[in-house]
This record gives sequence, structure tokens and C-alpha cells, in this order.
Amino acid sequence: MASKRIPWFDNIKGLLIFMVVFGHSIEIYRDWDGNTLPLYLYNAIYTFHMPLFIIISGYFYRPNKFKRTVQLFAVFLIWQLINGVLSKLINDQEMITLHSDSRVLDLLQPYWTMWFLLGIIVWGMITPYVTKLRFPLITAIALAIWVSYVNDVTTWFSLRKLVNFYPYFLIGYLLAEKNILKALAARSKTWKMPGKWVSASVILGFLGFMVIFTNHNWDTAITFMRDSYSHFEWSFVKGALIQIAIYVGVTVLSIAIMLLTSQDKQLVLFNKLGIYSIFIYLIHSSIVRVYRGLLPDQVAEHPIALIAVAALFALFTCWLITRKFIINLFKPLVEPKMDWLLRNEQKPQPSSLKNKEFVS
Repeated sequence: MASKRIPWFDNIKGLLIFMVVFGHSIEIYRDWDGNTLPLYLYNAIYTFHMPLFIIISGYFYRPNKFKRTVQLFAVFLIWQLINGVLSKLINDQEMITLHSDSRVLDLLQPYWTMWFLLGIIVWGMITPYVTKLRFPLITAIALAIWVSYVNDVTTWFSLRKLVNFYPYFLIGYLLAEKNILKALAARSKTWKMPGKWVSASVILGFLGFMVIFTNHNWDTAITFMRDSYSHFEWSFVKGALIQIAIYVGVTVLSIAIMLLTSQDKQLVLFNKLGIYSIFIYLIHSSIVRVYRGLLPDQVAEHPIALIAVAALFALFTCWLITRKFIINLFKPLVEPKMDWLLRNEQKPQPSSLKNKEFVS
């Protein structure tokens, strides 16, 4: 029997995946002259949208799902190849060529958004061992600080991002393991409860802070967690303190967003986007590449027009991908059947065990 879906988390994922598509739609235009408002929205979205996605992934993480891990790795291979072919075709108007140093064959260098899927695979594999440590979260944050301080970290597997974002996965896991989120949610079901008002205050405070962040031209790359402290001219102590503050602040903000989202009612459109968020995540990047090539400069130069067009484009793209015929068309590439690859190991019957013991 299929597990019953939880509207609350589908609502959250639906809102987040819309923000992913919208953020990618304004990304390359955010630094254009006069585009302060798109830059503000981009900075705000990129502060929390991937950490919250990762927190949710950690929240629903369960160990010993080898079959799911194999399936996700197959999906990564499929879409790494698709992204390689389409990015070359769309960006350079050239067909990709296969040779020993071809970018598309370099599985250690994830294309654009593919680092997240690779992260889910790697985090799922290491978490059963990390959680055996006495202080898993502190250990993960300490490792992230070290990786952020060191300059020469390999770009293979988007290693710096995978290490830096892993604490959010553990935070999600601990929110479920310790029943923290359930306890907070029980106190935030209606506006008569303090949880809603505290959450709203946190989000309003964050939006106010992002005005300061944007007006001071602070580097958006801080939210990417892919650069070393030296990139921002931070000392070890300053960088470590800022990184810890980011983990704390973004976690509090993410919980506030979750508590402010409808827990029982399905949000119109967004709930369905959440159900099929993996499809939108994998398919949308190539559509965004085409959009960027077709968007007139006259639109991109005007912040309100850019935001309006990007929002409509994101909504339409998300809606289109969730159509039944699109889901059915791409399902073999998003949810491939992997039973053919796995060995079917049957447990010995009690009688056969007895016979073996008798013979020996």
C-alpha cells in the first residue's frame, strides 16, 4: 500500500520548487543596472530555499534503503547525460561530441542543479555512520568550517557544497528523530497559537534584514556555500562565526516558513507542484536555458517587467511539467525501475538451517 501523503510537506515543497524555477529565471539578470528588486528577491530566495529542501529530505530520511539509493544514482546518471547534451545544444547550438575528456562523461562534475541529487545520494549513504557519533551535528559543522577555510578543495562531486549543506540534512533528520518539528507544529496550527505569530515575526525580520543585505551589496555567493573564506576576505574566526550564524539563522527561518505554511489544507496548485517536485527539479533547467535565450533585453532591463514575466514563466513551467502526459512521458527517466539490476536475495528457510546444522 502506498504511504499516505502529508499535505503540509507537499505544500512546502510546492512553494519551494516554484521559487527554484523563479530564481533560475531571474538569476543572470540580477546584477544588471537598476535590477535591485530582482536582486533582493534572488538573495532572499537563495538564502533558504535549498537549505529547506535539504532539511525536508533529512526529515524523511530513513536508513537501509539500498534500492532507493541505486535508483537515485541511476537518475543522476541519466540526467547528467541529458543536461550535458541539452546544455551544449541550447547554449552553444552544437551537438555534443564524445571523447575521453568530454564534459558529459565527467560524472564527477555535476551539471548545474545536479549537485543536489548527488548530495541526497551521498548524504543518505553516510548518515547511518555519522549518526553513530556522539555529536553528529557538531562534527558535520566542524568539517564544513574546515572545508570552507581551506582554499584548494577539489570541485569533484561539488564537494564543498555537499559538505557545507550536509548539516541541514542532519538537522532535518534530528527534527524528526527528536519529534521537535511535530511539537512545534502542534503549537502553530492556528493564528490563535503563539507559534504562528512567532514564525511570522521571524520571516518579517528576515525580509527586513535582506533589504540591508541587498542595499549594502553584500555578495550573493555567501548563500551558495561553494567558496572559501578567502574569497570573501574573511579570517578563519570571522568565517567560522558567520558560517555558524548562517546555519542557526537559516534553520530558524526554515522552521518558521514550515510552521507558517498550511498544515492540513492543500494549497491550490502548489500542493500538486510539491507532489511532483522531483519532476520539476529535473526537467525545468533545460526549459530555463531556452527562456534565457529568448527573453528580450527590454524586459530584463525593467525590474517589474522581469519579475512579472519570470513569475508567469515559472508558474507555467511548473504547471506544464505536472500535466499527466508529461509525468507519464518522463516517469521512466525520473523513477526508473531498477529491479533488473538488483540481486534477489532470499532468506534461508528455518528447515534448511536445521538441516545444515544437523549435517555439520
